[in-house]
Amino acid sequence: MITAKLNSLYEKYGYRQFKMTKFEPYDLYADNRDFLKSNQLITFTDLDGSLLALKPDVTLSIIKSNLGGEEKVYYNETVYRPKDDHYREILQSGIECIGKIDSYSEAEVIALAAKSLQLISDKFVIRISDAAFLRQMFETMGLSEAAQAEALKLFSMKNAAGFDALASQGKITEASANTLKSMVDLYKPFREGVAELKKYAISNISARMAEHLSQLAAIFESFGVLESIYLDFSLVNSMDYYNGIIFQGAVADIPFTILSGGRYDKLPEKMGKSFGAIGFALDLDTVGNYLTKVPGYDVDYLITYDGEADSPAKVAAVIETFNHAEYKVRTVRTDEVNKMEHKIRARKILTLKEAEKEAAER
Repeated sequence: MITAKLNSLYEKYGYRQFKMTKFEPYDLYADNRDFLKSNQLITFTDLDGSLLALKPDVTLSIIKSNLGGEEKVYYNETVYRPKDDHYREILQSGIECIGKIDSYSEAEVIALAAKSLQLISDKFVIRISDAAFLRQMFETMGLSEAAQAEALKLFSMKNAAGFDALASQGKITEASANTLKSMVDLYKPFREGVAELKKYAISNISARMAEHLSQLAAIFESFGVLESIYLDFSLVNSMDYYNGIIFQGAVADIPFTILSGGRYDKLPEKMGKSFGAIGFALDLDTVGNYLTKVPGYDVDYLITYDGEADSPAKVAAVIETFNHAEYKVRTVRTDEVNKMEHKIRARKILTLKEAEKEAAER
């Protein structure tokens, strides 16, 4: 089972399991709506009159429970969120690394994200962006908040021509437009992409950020996951939540992103805690829906019997014989075969007499 394999992976790297209840005080989510994927919550009143909410997120509970110390945890939890115009139960697995987050800590979390995907499929990819690098470039270029928001939208759409329009409107300079146009299509193997990114570092701060990404590449190589990691600056959709590294993961045969994560120091800061944090969540529901193989047969034998003439004891004896031989068996009365709610796929369909004969030969 994939959950057991993931748990084993995380425990090998010293992560402990974090468990929580299905709900938390409503105020925890109301006070941190900026960090949630949706403002819609399922709420109810507790017996003491306090307002509770079914958890739409696990990270908030982990940060809330931490008293300020370094911590590495993993979880398997169900969250409750709107999806396709309905509330859904979504099973997630993930990790959170809390404390003083350095290059190794960031690389370890991203490497574990890659190794998690590898447990699902040999064909996988991790895309990485850096929210802090882009913000620093925008500030150095003197972009207003409104212009930054428009620029981020263009990055997410990979719309290079849109920067010419911003320049013609006087919102950015032509030089800035040319730089951003060159960056918007940057999608390359991580080490190669970082080498190109260094060309766009237009301040000492952004140069240091680019060098930091270069250090991550060396650590990814040591973890054995570098070849599956790419630099992609179109990944900007969660920049309100993340303040540094952002990453997403996908595998072959699933047409959606199934893993997302990043550096989110703003959340503990907002909750009055002075530490860094990085983590990711893996959508196990989507994995299960797309990659669970449907067996060719529901049972090995479908045995029909006459509900009036055949002895129930004989039916039971035959079933036990097949079960002891590790076969899956389904029984049904002969007069009910055509009325079955769900058609059973069986390797063999036998009458009781045929089954008795086959059982006797074993």
